[in-house]
Amino acid sequence: MPPKCIACTFSATKKHNPSDEFTVVYFRPTVDYPDSWTGHPENAEWFCAEHLPLAEGLTDLSALEAAKQIRAQLTQDKA
Repeated sequence: MPPKCIACTFSATKKHNPSDEFTVVYFRPTVDYPDSWTGHPENAEWFCAEHLPLAEGLTDLSALEAAKQIRAQLTQDKA
C-alpha cells in the first residue's frame, strides 16, 4: 500500500508524489503482535513533509488518539 498522509490524504499514488516525501511515524502500540506477524502495524501512520511536524510530541498517544488531535488542530487552524 503506498503512503498516504493521515492529515491531508496526500498520496504517493498521485502523479509526481514520490514516496520519499513521506515519513512513517510510530505511535504507542495498542496491540501485541506475535513474532511471526507481518503487515502494517496499527500504530504506524504516514505523514507528508508538510504535516510531519504535527506528529511531534504525540508519539506517546495511540495512532487513533493522535489522529483525532491532529484533525482537531487542522480544523481549528482553518477557522
